[in-house]
Amino acid sequence: MNVALQRLKQQLKTARQRGVFVFAPESPDKRNELLKAIEQMVPGAIWFSDGDTRHKAVHRYRDALGQSHQQLVLDFQQLIHADALAALTGTVAGGGCIWLILPPQKTAFYDRFLASISSYDQVILVTQWKDLAEHLKALTHLKLPASEQPSLPSDAQQTAIDAMTAQPTITHLIVADRGRGKSTCLGLAIKQAGYHQQAPILVTASHPHAVATLIDHAAGGAQFRAWDRLLRDTSSYGAQLVIDEAAAIPLHILKLLQQHYRVWAVATTIDGYEGCGKGFALRFLTWLQDHTDCRQHRLEQPLRWSTADAVEPWLNELLLLKHPSLVCPPTPLAQYRWHYRHASELAEPLLHQVMTLLLEAHYQSSPNDLRLLLDDPKQMLGLVFSADDLIGVCWVAYEGPLDKKLHEPVLCGQRRIKGELLPQAIGFYRQQPQALNWRWLRIVRIAAHPQLRRHGIASYLLEQLAVAAKNDGIDAIGSSFGVTQEVEEFWRSSTLREIRRGQKKNMASGVVSAIWAVALRPEVHAVLNQLQRLQQAEQDWLQGKVPSTNLAIDDVIIPLLLGFTRGYLPFSNSRFAWWYLLHHRGDHATLKKLGAELFRPNVASSELAQIYQASSRFQFEQQLRHTISHYLNEHGYSD
Repeated sequence: MNVALQRLKQQLKTARQRGVFVFAPESPDKRNELLKAIEQMVPGAIWFSDGDTRHKAVHRYRDALGQSHQQLVLDFQQLIHADALAALTGTVAGGGCIWLILPPQKTAFYDRFLASISSYDQVILVTQWKDLAEHLKALTHLKLPASEQPSLPSDAQQTAIDAMTAQPTITHLIVADRGRGKSTCLGLAIKQAGYHQQAPILVTASHPHAVATLIDHAAGGAQFRAWDRLLRDTSSYGAQLVIDEAAAIPLHILKLLQQHYRVWAVATTIDGYEGCGKGFALRFLTWLQDHTDCRQHRLEQPLRWSTADAVEPWLNELLLLKHPSLVCPPTPLAQYRWHYRHASELAEPLLHQVMTLLLEAHYQSSPNDLRLLLDDPKQMLGLVFSADDLIGVCWVAYEGPLDKKLHEPVLCGQRRIKGELLPQAIGFYRQQPQALNWRWLRIVRIAAHPQLRRHGIASYLLEQLAVAAKNDGIDAIGSSFGVTQEVEEFWRSSTLREIRRGQKKNMASGVVSAIWAVALRPEVHAVLNQLQRLQQAEQDWLQGKVPSTNLAIDDVIIPLLLGFTRGYLPFSNSRFAWWYLLHHRGDHATLKKLGAELFRPNVASSELAQIYQASSRFQFEQQLRHTISHYLNEHGYSD
């Protein structure tokens, strides 16, 4: 069998194509036998697993980007990680092989995976290990056409390199799919521009490994520096900078880098594992054009493998990585039609349209979204049509109620249950245990056709969703999202209201997150109404205003303070509640005794320890917990 594999490798190398072998072991014993056989057959492979700690963890797939491999093994024991599949497959060069071991669970995405294989000769389903030899022989008989190794730089690369060196003061955007030589292009441009080891240009990316190819081709003219270090090191502000794998860096970080450095070049993937695809490219390119002089260069031809390679079109079909341009329906629009469906019920063309709409609306979409929508019965889609045209989609998820035995661990912050965002966030951050008993419908994403916005499509989606949810016995509808002016304006026009806003900016979005919700039952409405009033009062206080709202002390203030005294919540989550209780009671003596700094929102919690001469923030909060606990006990609010 090893001889047959060597022959295949040689033929694949000559053709600059890749082979894929897919295994679906029927039992743990069969899987173990298979893994041992693969280890012996491809000993030098880069190996990822979500169950075997001897190998690299699948979720660390980004660590391998920026490198080129010949043999890749993906051992999926829990589920098919679609992001890792797309990303790591793109690191395998022509002549290499990909070995995929599927998980035991049969799901809709699993079935889609198997069904996609039959159309591609170089993607083989191996039902039994003993049959592999026959498959290897069959592949060698395909008579794959020889493909010459491309010369570097390619014509397209050289055109971009010449433009970059001729115009060093503008920002050059290198846009291409994976395997097109973006990093090589950047490295050769750095070399041609005359950068050298004594005076290198700064280069950043999501991970040092991501720029390995760039560094190699720059021949000593590039120095990697992590983007967070670049933003902290003000002494380097104004230096020239190159950004590789930009789609893997948060958009707000890219904007900060552009503001503080002279960004000479940015390379980004437009389709693929990042999942941000065209949505990211359009947003970032639009921002660049508005804020700086920039020029875009596209690299179309694959260099890591030949144009006849079957693996890329297979993955594009399987994961819906290539999104067609949306066609705008004729106006005026026909009467809207509403459908509520699971993704597994949709025909392929409609599923593709749904993913395209979601991608256009949200640049952080990823291949794993497709797997989740197909496999998780708690994920649903609200679809709105005009005649036969899909013009809007709402992705929702059922959450709650939580098992009673999980209530206490969730409320005290010991457990975080995946897929239960809303009940956990309200239960923990607002210390509202009743929220754990409710049935929630969380709006994950909502999207209207980009050319038909402000036609009331999203509002229609929300109206129909509320009717469907109420008929389904849902207690509340909610959503969690990063707060931007545009997004907030939309939600203010809906029936949902803000009931909590985070205090730390999300690393991916660069903004704080908020939870908005609307109740569908009277008793739930009473609670959410109080939480809305609490949120508004807290926001007023944070902005230096005196809240005019009277809050239910026992229902929303005391739970937050008890959550702090019990050690569940940090002081930052209970600071307003402490101020409000003292202010409401007119306890000016205690307010004066504690000091004004404690109740000034612009004084960070980390600074309070120094102000109050505590040895650490932990010690400061412990002392404060004792003080508040004693106060609550004295006034009849016993723990």
